[in-house]
Amino acid sequence: MTEFTQDKIFKNVNQEDARILLNIMGKNSKKVKIWTKELRLLDPKDYKPDIIVELDNENLIIELQSTKVNDEFSKRALTFVSITNRDKDNDKEVNLMVLSSAENSKTVHYRYNFQNVFNYDVVGLEDLDVKQIINNVEPKIINNDNIIGHDLVLYALLPIIDSRNMEKHIRRVVNNLLKLKYMTISLKELSFGIEWLIVDKYVSDEEERNILCDLLGDKMSLIHEYGERKEQKGRLEGIEEGRLEGIEEGRLEGIEEGRLEGIEEGRLEGIEEGRLEGIRSIILKFHDSGMLVSEISERLGMSISDVNK
Repeated sequence: MTEFTQDKIFKNVNQEDARILLNIMGKNSKKVKIWTKELRLLDPKDYKPDIIVELDNENLIIELQSTKVNDEFSKRALTFVSITNRDKDNDKEVNLMVLSSAENSKTVHYRYNFQNVFNYDVVGLEDLDVKQIINNVEPKIINNDNIIGHDLVLYALLPIIDSRNMEKHIRRVVNNLLKLKYMTISLKELSFGIEWLIVDKYVSDEEERNILCDLLGDKMSLIHEYGERKEQKGRLEGIEEGRLEGIEEGRLEGIEEGRLEGIEEGRLEGIEEGRLEGIRSIILKFHDSGMLVSEISERLGMSISDVNK
């Protein structure tokens, strides 16, 4: 998980906007407070809940799921509930619900010993109209029109709703969310936060995942770190290539100067090639996500002509 964590991304979400997510799940509560403290075990793979909200009579864990739940998921979900119950700072019970695109709404009864059963609800999203969700948001982004919160939250959930095209939808949604100019801090943090969780959970390529999370977090540090890693790799490869070429040249010609010149030339070329490779890779990822050349130029601080190269 990148540095931009849940305790920051949901910090300013108010109750009215947080209630949008509850309404989508068919839940009602006057109090809706998203936990800003992220709970973890020593191994975050074992315990990393998506969203936890405090409601009138319960603490509710909300999990975003693109595959059918099974016993393995139920075991992990039971762990979520147990640890949240241990670390809660109120006397309300802890429950769990799943937002899923993989199956219909149902209640799961997982028996974990002879006497006890763990129950949780799955809310199916299969009946939602993907085209309608897109049409309710994207034309308004283009025209700078007002977008209601319910439509924007559904749009952020689009990769989960249509999980067959998940990574394509992720790039599309991130790119369009970044174009939004007029919305409250609360609604921005809710929609960006949901998308950030989906990116962090489902984008398989580590470097792309870090870049997308970074963009949703309004920070560019990981993008620059990515370029620096490419530059460093190119520098080391250039040094080694130059060293080998210099040794071979010096051996054949008997000239020590050839070896030294080969090392230096390879080092310099490797540094430059590594730097350009890192920048080029970032530009291509942005281009593939649908960003315009002018938008890429603005985000990377480069001229349009340099981006086109």
